[in-house]
Amino acid sequence: MSIQAMTWAFSLQQLDPHKKIVLLSLADNANDEGYCWPSMDTIAKKSSMSKSTARRHIKSLETLGLLTKKIRVKTNGANGTNYFLLHVGAKPKEPESGKEPLTPKTEQNEGCQIEPPTTIGVPPSDTPITEGVSKLCKGEGVRAVTPKPPIESPITTTTTSAREENDPALEIFNRGEPPPKKNPVAKSMTDDWEPDWPLLEAKLLRAGIPKQFASEQRDEFVLYWVGEGKQHPSWDAKFFNHLRHQYRRCQAQQARENQLQHALNEKNNTRVNMINHEKHTMEVSYAQRTATTSENDSFRQRLEDTGW
Repeated sequence: MSIQAMTWAFSLQQLDPHKKIVLLSLADNANDEGYCWPSMDTIAKKSSMSKSTARRHIKSLETLGLLTKKIRVKTNGANGTNYFLLHVGAKPKEPESGKEPLTPKTEQNEGCQIEPPTTIGVPPSDTPITEGVSKLCKGEGVRAVTPKPPIESPITTTTTSAREENDPALEIFNRGEPPPKKNPVAKSMTDDWEPDWPLLEAKLLRAGIPKQFASEQRDEFVLYWVGEGKQHPSWDAKFFNHLRHQYRRCQAQQARENQLQHALNEKNNTRVNMINHEKHTMEVSYAQRTATTSENDSFRQRLEDTGW
């Protein structure tokens, strides 16, 4: 998705809403150069309209000079898939007379027109009335309007601009290949390297990683890669991948420690319960022996008192 293309599409306030949503669907798939190659099914699904309606609006956008539709030709001469070039920053051309306006207008029905009921002084119409029309269109004072002939839209030809002729990405598109990506320059790690913290915090928030963990891992990351002496085109991306890997390892280690601690607690609780049970058993046994001894002493005393 190209932010520049989306902003440009939103800024076209005078554009018809249906054409604008189609243009926004294309801009959502475009790269920074303005190229995009979504299928008609994708465009129709994003625009919430049929494929035929989407094709008609794409043709209108091409007529207004907002995009260029190209067909890639295969090596065997057959037509391949379509791709589009959005003219980011361009303004829509004013439609010529007889062409579709930029914004839809409500037109009145120009069929049978009925004049006021007063027929005094109004000559009868010279235009014959077609049979089968409503009775309201018959009689004096009522004129049958001849339908206007359809206006044939002129055939538009797509011209190639100087930018397209000298654009090396266009040749790659014609060969059926994606546009080349700009490779960033690789840099070495330095002792004073700091990541892009605002961008990193947004990534950490989506990944569920606390910022304190990233701050603790930064020194270890810098120390290791300074010692390695290697170069990398994006240390921020590498540091984020390192954080995700290390955070998963820490979580797994913490889970294992929690399981071990839980097992130890269960074992200790079992031993404590066994000790308490043995203590209770010994206390009950001692109480029973003490009671038996007391009863024997009492019985022996009664025997002595009675002279046995």
